[in-house]
Parts: sequence; C-alpha cells; structure tokens
Amino acid sequence: MMKITSRDNARVKYVAKLAADKALRRSEGLFVCEGMTMLHEALRSGAQIAEVFCEESHTAHLPREVSHLAYEVEPHVMEKLSDVKAPQGVVFTCRIPSQGTLAGQRFLAVEELRDPGNAGTVLRTADAFGIDAVLLVGDCADLYAPKVVRATMGSIFRVPVFHLTAAELRAAMTELDVPLYGGALDERAARVGDVSLRRACVLIGNEARGLSGEALALCDQTLYIPMRGAESLNAAVAASIFMWEMSKAQ
Repeated sequence: MMKITSRDNARVKYVAKLAADKALRRSEGLFVCEGMTMLHEALRSGAQIAEVFCEESHTAHLPREVSHLAYEVEPHVMEKLSDVKAPQGVVFTCRIPSQGTLAGQRFLAVEELRDPGNAGTVLRTADAFGIDAVLLVGDCADLYAPKVVRATMGSIFRVPVFHLTAAELRAAMTELDVPLYGGALDERAARVGDVSLRRACVLIGNEARGLSGEALALCDQTLYIPMRGAESLNAAVAASIFMWEMSKAQ
C-alpha cells in the first residue's frame, strides 16, 4: 500500500478540493465520504469506490475489496482530507450514480430545499420508508456535499435521486399516472390521512418560503398536517410525516 506523508500530495489536494467544490464534483462525477461505517455501507450498496485513504491504525480493518485502491496517510494528512475537526481515520471517494429512468409509485419531491441537514434527513427517511426516489426541484442543497452525505448515514448509496424542473416534475408524474400533492395550507388543502397516498408524489417547499406559486399551480391538490401548537414544521420533519403516511398506504 502506497504511503502519503505530505499534505501537498497531488491526490490529497485533489480530494480536499473535491470535498469543497460542487462544480468539480459534478464535472468529475465523484464525491467524498468519511468513516469505516460509511465505507461498509457503500460496499453493501454496490457503490463504485474510486480511492480510499486511511491512517495506519485503520489499515488492518480495510475490506479486502478496496485494499488495491487504498493509500496509507499520516494523521496530519487525514486532517487535510477531512472537513471535520475530529477525522474518523478513513476517507474515500465514490462515483456519483448516473440518473436512470424514473419509475415507481411513491416519491418525495423538494423545491429549493437549502439546508444540508434537512436534505440528508429527507434521504435517510426516504430510505427507511421505502420511497422509490427523491426528486430535487430548483436550487436545492447539493446531496453530494460532505455535510449532506454524513447526514444520510449511508442512504445516499441506496435512494435514487433525480433533478427536475417544476414542469418536468409535473410531466413525469402525469406519465407515471401518479398524483402530485403539495404540502401547503390553503383553502383547498386536504388533511393528510384523509387522502390515499398509495400512489403519490408529495412536494415540500423551501424552509422559509414554502412552495412557490409555480409549483402549487402544478399540483393536483394540497395537503396539510394538522397541528395543535406551532404554526409550521421543519421541512424535513414535514417530509418525514408525509413519507410515513405513504409507507402505511398499501
């Protein structure tokens, strides 16, 4: 296994830039993950791993499948590779999966969802409840940024993700014969639980502004979550409730 001792090593600088630069991730088709647990999740899910960097204390625990892709690095080099204060000793790069064909009958869509923690939680919950795909509408948080990847707890490797405009979302649901519901409180909104979500796409809006007028106009109906106290819910919490309702509908 090749050993890297310098923070100025070309491979190290490349991975550090990959973690920080969305445009580079997109052009290279790679993203950065951290931790032995995430590495095992990636392998279990069939992700394409490109390179692995690990400290000496972790080399004995590396899965055999990636040993030929691994570099041993000094702790100060790991600090350069990681974007957290306490690195986990393993950093690796993965291929961003290609966008295939949208299929299924239960989807969660988000419009302009900006918070990395919310984005990661949505993906993790979609994985937990068997949602067929997560659909990103507009300028959402980059799901392959390190903060979002960490928040998914491995679900990033399993949940199909599609980037669509609002008009493309409407067209896709029409083609699949799946109703498009908007999570919003307006005069035509139905109470969640009163509408079957066995076949459904629920669209959640931006954390601060909710759904845009354009998106609302494309929805077949709006749905609301009844509450006793607070006026609104965190976007990821609202999305999780809708996904739970979809998972119950058989």
